[in-house]
Amino acid sequence: MHKYTFDFSDIDKLSNYFRSQLDPNGSTDRINFPSEIGEGYLSYYKISPEVFLLVNNYRANADIEYIRNPISEKDIILHFRKYALDHQLEKNQIISTYSDSYTPGNMRCMNGQQGEQVFITKGAEVKSTMIVLKSSYTDQYFMKNSDMAERVDNYIRYSHQHINKFYLSYKQSNLFDQIVQPDVDKIENYLYFIARGIRLLETFWKDVLKWETESNPFNINSAQVGNIYKVSNYLKNNIQEPFIGVDQLAAMAHMSRTNFFNMFKEIHNQTPLEFFNNKRLEISYNMIISDGLAIKEVMNTLNYSNSSKFRKAFFNKFDIYPDRNS
Repeated sequence: MHKYTFDFSDIDKLSNYFRSQLDPNGSTDRINFPSEIGEGYLSYYKISPEVFLLVNNYRANADIEYIRNPISEKDIILHFRKYALDHQLEKNQIISTYSDSYTPGNMRCMNGQQGEQVFITKGAEVKSTMIVLKSSYTDQYFMKNSDMAERVDNYIRYSHQHINKFYLSYKQSNLFDQIVQPDVDKIENYLYFIARGIRLLETFWKDVLKWETESNPFNINSAQVGNIYKVSNYLKNNIQEPFIGVDQLAAMAHMSRTNFFNMFKEIHNQTPLEFFNNKRLEISYNMIISDGLAIKEVMNTLNYSNSSKFRKAFFNKFDIYPDRNS
């Protein structure tokens, strides 16, 4: 068992601590794990002197225990993740254990005055990003807006009580993937991660502003959210077949048609048919523009029957026609 003890009071001290423990000879933003402990990296970015962005992307090759000590300041910790943790709440800390149960991604909100003990088992895949808001960043605003302070306090409290019922929205999921799994073909730098961290932070504030105790995200059935993602994965994997219809997709998700349709649109920001058609167009773009395949071949492969409708849809999405010479 490899054990690490730290807190989030100072990101420079945090970065130096893990650098010394894991990657003392490293020289990049990423702190790489030694192979006997894990495969992957940690990254730490300072959005501002009072707002920190932390990125975890690794596979554990050994059992790991993290002890995050509580601090005196009431900092806010936002933890966006696409792996599962089982939680036990104790008086002064959270006991969290890695779980291999399925999760489409969720978020929890914590108070820095409450510590945490996290157990990551060998073989665990950990992908998460955390945003730490120092109390010096939030206090002045909360003093001017007591309603917002109360909303955040409620958000933190209910986040703990219903910790598995938060889920990532469509926008949050996209930003998460861009931060944790950036496109390796692009030149990624410090500002790339800072910009997306700021946008991810914006989604939290918007959630708090619109949130009421009786409404989302706490009344969401997390199993149904998982079923929605299983259906969207099915659509992506069967893009060459005709669209099977909302009724059949709802049955696959074990949901009513209306509940399935509304939840699918909330999560993916588009209807099931729009999702299917957009994925099909994206694949057609790669086949024509990147791979140089003939339009007729692409249409046959992806089950398009009407050439004019295909060309129009292609243009509406990409602002070019598939046959660029026309």
